[in-house]
Amino acid sequence: MLDNVLMNPDMFTIEQSKQMGIWPPSDIVSHGIFRYITRLKEENLTILDVGIMKGENAYHMLNLDEKKKIKKVYGIISQEKGDPNDYETVLKKNMENQDRFSLDYTNQHCNVVCIHAHSDIYDNLHKYYKILKHNGIFCGNEHNLTHVKEALGKFRREVKIGTPIMVSNDCWMWYKR
Repeated sequence: MLDNVLMNPDMFTIEQSKQMGIWPPSDIVSHGIFRYITRLKEENLTILDVGIMKGENAYHMLNLDEKKKIKKVYGIISQEKGDPNDYETVLKKNMENQDRFSLDYTNQHCNVVCIHAHSDIYDNLHKYYKILKHNGIFCGNEHNLTHVKEALGKFRREVKIGTPIMVSNDCWMWYKR
């Protein structure tokens, strides 16, 4: 599989993306929110990355984390786009040397929850907001997409969230109060 299905960039490993000069991708959550993660007061942060495909967001965050403030990034693979087995193969290759990454998430509370736009966003907003710790960051990418804005608006009205949404580099976020 790692022949990358006729050189499809969607199936490149991170190393291949670096070699091709297309790393990091512009649409990953870490571009917009990493500076906010570093400002969280708590140490040993846990992050849940929902809807990962190749692990690019988790990889990027862990590599930006020079002070090792992030204890663990848990990934939940998206079933929404492409063949999950192909993505899982690339994900495992990308994360093989990342000891602070795991696919073994077991419903523990997290400091940051990232919901990716290509996942089942509305259901994931409901499912994972409850595991976010007080003062934690709830975030995602591709705020420019209509379905993302609609899902966020509907969810926030239903749950009665008044904290403003911040948008940075097309990533949305708010602090859970």
